[in-house]
Amino acid sequence: MSNPSYERGKSIDNSQYAHVSMPISDNIVALKDAVFSHPAVGILKKFEENLKSRLLTRDEIRVLLASEGMFVLEVPPGIVALASRMTDEWFKKEPFAATGRASRILFAAVDEYGLNDMEHGLLPSHHQLYVDMAAHWNITAKDLLDDRNIVPTAKEFAGTIGDYYRKRPIVEALGFHVANEATAPLDFGVFLATFREYREQYGLKAQNDPHLNFLLVHDDVEVSHREMGVEAVQLYTNGDPKLVSQARRGVFAYMECYGRFFTQLNDRIFGQQDTRARARA
Repeated sequence: MSNPSYERGKSIDNSQYAHVSMPISDNIVALKDAVFSHPAVGILKKFEENLKSRLLTRDEIRVLLASEGMFVLEVPPGIVALASRMTDEWFKKEPFAATGRASRILFAAVDEYGLNDMEHGLLPSHHQLYVDMAAHWNITAKDLLDDRNIVPTAKEFAGTIGDYYRKRPIVEALGFHVANEATAPLDFGVFLATFREYREQYGLKAQNDPHLNFLLVHDDVEVSHREMGVEAVQLYTNGDPKLVSQARRGVFAYMECYGRFFTQLNDRIFGQQDTRARARA
């Protein structure tokens, strides 16, 4: 930091403001169930089975990280955009409550931008951690942006993420955000578990190898991001069935993209292998 003698948070006791979770309407809790019971989760499980069936080549890891990277790139600025939209809307009705309510969404961006431990200054952003992870396999940021390494549905997914966070009705965007945060521990968890299981073969030195910090961070924080998103839906809709139904549309929009993405990624990396297996059978 430019002034190393400066200390944050020494004037007040922040513990007096500890966040207390709010009651959540049953129809909003059900949004999480809609995520976890969606067929797209089964598609991810199939991808996980294939991912653990053999080691990936460097070219396949490049496809994996470049394709997933399209999603990784879009989410942090999208979260900020949605929080800003919510603030602006609520500011017109309840100006002193607007930032506090929108903070449920911005909460996720604190981690994404590396702002979650300000007593020690800025940490690497999640984008920086992602590039650091790819570098372990000598995959560059340029490689991650090369269309030859990216399945088409990854680009489509990224466009949909940008559209929902920035343009779609806020209530639909909130449902979309809940699905995003609910699924992140699932797919990132698959990658983390796989790289840990075969860490020696992938050149990793420990279960919590620093090259995996991007995945480790998400393993730590995503559930809290999801629950804050659920609270944002509660605050925005107050459980109103019509509004929650709109949020549910956002959930399903996300999950449909998610399923198509992992179907195509699975086919790109494992399709020929699956074809050979069927031929032998």
